[in-house]
Amino acid sequence: MRNAKSVQPEAMSVVDTAWLRMDSPDNLMVINGFWEFDASFSKERFLAIIKERLLAIPRFGKLPLNRDGEYFWHKAEALDLNYHLASVELEGDKSEKDMQNFIVSLISEPLDAGKPLWRFYHIADYQGKSAMVFRIHHAYADGLALVSVFDAIADVSVMSTSPAARHNAPKPAQAKPGALGWLTHQAKQAGTACAFSLGWLYESAHVALLSSDTKTTFKKPLSTDKQVAWAPSISLAEVKDIGKAINCTINDVLLGCVAGSLRRYIEGSGDSADGVSVRATVPMNLRPLSEALNLGNHFGLVYLDLPVSEADSSRRIAKVRRNMSTLKSGMQAHMSYGVLAILGHGPVKLQKAALDFFSQKASAVMTNVPGPTEALQFDGVKISSPMFWVPQSGSIGLGVSILSYAGNVEFGVIADKALVSDPALIVDGFVAELNALRQGIAAGDPSLVAAFSAA
Repeated sequence: MRNAKSVQPEAMSVVDTAWLRMDSPDNLMVINGFWEFDASFSKERFLAIIKERLLAIPRFGKLPLNRDGEYFWHKAEALDLNYHLASVELEGDKSEKDMQNFIVSLISEPLDAGKPLWRFYHIADYQGKSAMVFRIHHAYADGLALVSVFDAIADVSVMSTSPAARHNAPKPAQAKPGALGWLTHQAKQAGTACAFSLGWLYESAHVALLSSDTKTTFKKPLSTDKQVAWAPSISLAEVKDIGKAINCTINDVLLGCVAGSLRRYIEGSGDSADGVSVRATVPMNLRPLSEALNLGNHFGLVYLDLPVSEADSSRRIAKVRRNMSTLKSGMQAHMSYGVLAILGHGPVKLQKAALDFFSQKASAVMTNVPGPTEALQFDGVKISSPMFWVPQSGSIGLGVSILSYAGNVEFGVIADKALVSDPALIVDGFVAELNALRQGIAAGDPSLVAAFSAA
């Protein structure tokens, strides 16, 4: 961090402060990702986009500043654009494995604290086209905000189809209440505040009393070595059809398939999945979509039990749906957001102790980010197959990322090498679970619908 006296810095929110201070040697709080261009795309063309569009968003010209224990966003005196946009040539034959190796080489490398905490890597030749790898510290933006950033710097903001651009949508007018209406409103507010406080206290006690997660292969001491893998793009329409056939949401299908994939991996490692429930922390958005471009972090984490002990795929999805429905109707996301705010305001030692305590209760981080339903374009060239990897915190060493984009689902896994020998096995298991559901529905398997009727 730098100290500066000349320019009045912008105060950093306590929640963003908490994410900034969450870095550890085992887990950096950096969102890593990449996308492919549909054609060759020069570094100079993207440099122009950074200058004209990305830096028009003030946060990207700033870096974190620690002033006597308080954190601020300080405007950088000068930007080293050769650092923020580097040229890279992949080794080997420019294959997917070569891309994986390059991304892995970056993940445990901290960003330069003396510069704004983001960086792009231009790859001129990746499988005959160009690609871009990016790294952005979580303190700058959560997943929804990051989607908003890329939508905002695209040639055309995909207004009605992306949560990113809805900040321009007009807000409906509201009539001013009369005296009776005002009194009614105040009474409702008081009742809501009371209910909110009780819910907050209940969720705090519930989470504090959660047991540590089951000791599986996903819950071991971490190393600093990470590995990544991703699936080929999956048709969103096909996932939607599966959901319709068994009367559940797209999210239920995807999370249920993740649970099935983890079950496959546990059993493939020679362990039994009987009686095992792997718990994942799942981000839950707390901000209106209209405010997504405000950046920062506005989500709470909930603890989702993944029923990996359930052998039947349809019953497994039904249980995931039930567990997720309970979390959505509760206050756990609001509570965890409040706890992060408290920790971001307190001493670093307290935050670390709390992080260690809470991270023992889960084995994975799972995030599902809604992206544009139309492909973004930079300087007339479409972006395809975007992927990102969610950072893990504390003692958690497994991350699952799901992104919907331009009619597809993009699925990726990041894992600590001490826990998972090859994350591609989890990716392959996820795809196999989806295929098994599709085939079962096509064959008219009555047990699929029956499981949801009984749930």
